[in-house]
Amino acid sequence: MAWFGQGKDTIEWEEFRDDVLFYKWPAKEIKRGSRLIVRPGQKAIFYSDGIVGAVFENQGNFDIYTDIVPFFSTLKGWLSLRGDSGLRAEVYFVNAKELTLPWGTRQRIMIPTPEVPSGIPVGCNGNLVIEFRDYQTFINKVAGVKATYSLEDVADRIMGELNPVVAEAILDGQQQMGLNALVGLQQNSRKLGKAIQEELDKELSDFGLGVADVNILAFNYPPEVQKMAEKVAAQSFVTDMGKYTSVSMADSMSTSGSAGSAAASGMGMAMGMQMAAQMMGQMGQMTQPQAAQPQQAACVCASCGYASPTQVKFCPQCGKPMGQPQPAGDRFCPNCRKMVAGKFCPDCGTPTV
Repeated sequence: MAWFGQGKDTIEWEEFRDDVLFYKWPAKEIKRGSRLIVRPGQKAIFYSDGIVGAVFENQGNFDIYTDIVPFFSTLKGWLSLRGDSGLRAEVYFVNAKELTLPWGTRQRIMIPTPEVPSGIPVGCNGNLVIEFRDYQTFINKVAGVKATYSLEDVADRIMGELNPVVAEAILDGQQQMGLNALVGLQQNSRKLGKAIQEELDKELSDFGLGVADVNILAFNYPPEVQKMAEKVAAQSFVTDMGKYTSVSMADSMSTSGSAGSAAASGMGMAMGMQMAAQMMGQMGQMTQPQAAQPQQAACVCASCGYASPTQVKFCPQCGKPMGQPQPAGDRFCPNCRKMVAGKFCPDCGTPTV
């Protein structure tokens, strides 16, 4: 015979789905003899008079009056004990599994660069992990007013804020970013994911949820811009930089009528010119000849004054015997017939030539 004519109930969440965040047990009065079943991946929350009284996190099969009421007795009458129905409380089951939500920018974000001030279109996608932070807030804001709440509902809220959050994370407080940094965002994905996680966590905290982690799987660009990024990666294999610049500019300008073509044109021209300047500068430094050193005369002809850079016996200009090796100098004294240093000969004072 049931207690005061009322039958026993089993308090449980049977139709458990990974994408649903909570389930509210429909009855508010817990009858004597009822049992609570908490399955793997679930938590049971007892809620009464606007207060979360207890959260049962371990799976199991519990008897209300032998397992739960003694526990509640330590809460100073938190639950209303009634002779006809036993306990008056609401029971919420929440999804305790790791809630992974795929995300992605709905459209590409325009990121300004010094070379293309109007912006380069960039998109990204990945996944994030949702977790419960405050059951009291969640029930007050969500579970108390909605029959169900799923990951799709969370996604709708997040996606509305995602684009500006991603843009702020990429720019990191700057008005623009360089092309090389823009096409290399994947290398910095962990730092960007952390920045995005912090901002989305603030957004979900308003109704008791939080973002535990954000992973960025890929960045994507329009096809034209992606080709430019591939050319940047291959710049070490380019030898004719002038030809590369011309081809890059022609390729970028020939693509019209497609998303990102204008940005690709500017990006291609900027990349080509920037790479050409860098590579030509490096090549110039490698091939720049050293300044010619003044040539010293090994011997001077006493007849015609020819200064030979090497030691010879006869003058290659007049055929007469060459004199003895002369000291190094850069000017010729017509009186002494020898190479000397200075505008005037140190031996006779004659102006040198």
